[in-house]
Amino acid sequence: MLEFLRSIIQYDFVIYFLLALIAVYFVRKIWVGRHNRTSSIFSLEREHASSEIANGFIGLLVVFGLMMGVFYLSNTVIPPVLPDLQQTPTATPLIEIPDTPTPPVLIRTSTPTSTPTPTISLFPTLEAVTLTPPTLPTTASQNAGQSPSCPNPGVQITRPGNGATIQGMVQIMGAAVVENFDYYKFEYRIPGGEWAFVDRYNIAVTNGVLGAWNSDTVPPGQYELRLIVVDLSGNYPTPCVVRLTAQ
Repeated sequence: MLEFLRSIIQYDFVIYFLLALIAVYFVRKIWVGRHNRTSSIFSLEREHASSEIANGFIGLLVVFGLMMGVFYLSNTVIPPVLPDLQQTPTATPLIEIPDTPTPPVLIRTSTPTSTPTPTISLFPTLEAVTLTPPTLPTTASQNAGQSPSCPNPGVQITRPGNGATIQGMVQIMGAAVVENFDYYKFEYRIPGGEWAFVDRYNIAVTNGVLGAWNSDTVPPGQYELRLIVVDLSGNYPTPCVVRLTAQ
């Protein structure tokens, strides 16, 4: 049994590689479950996503336990077999001494001269090129609207304003920062309808560009756009809602 385990453990790098691939699978499963939990609307979908996250963590613990077990077996329980140096016979060299030693023949050798090696540059000199980052396309609205009276100063949409008329890609300005910040997201709907997800961002913004919404993806008409800022516990203050008219 010990010889069988030793024959398997000697390929421990293959075992580590396979366990690492399994660990990557569970990490991706946790990431997908976390994304589904934050973007899902129904409680059943959130419970399923939480179950996926828990299964991912359990799988990671099992993989790490297997890695530690392989490391323990390969270094403690089954030490590597060292060759027995004492059993290796050493050959006794035989030296034959001629009766009359022959003097060695001296050969005059010329001193080689060093030849300079030409230096070849594989990377030609390139002129410095200054790249200008592209700017986010925005479409000016015919009616800028008024800033909504949102109660939380950390959850604000300052542009476009309430009642603005928009068309195409619209840049959204404002603030998205709360205590124990986790992420913020945008949602839209027809007044009185169901909210639809637009986009999510993981960096808090005190006062600046929050994101963009392409109004060309929806039919012309009246819409409500809201900003939700979520903390680490999953709670969020009152969202900031603006009413817009898409052309």
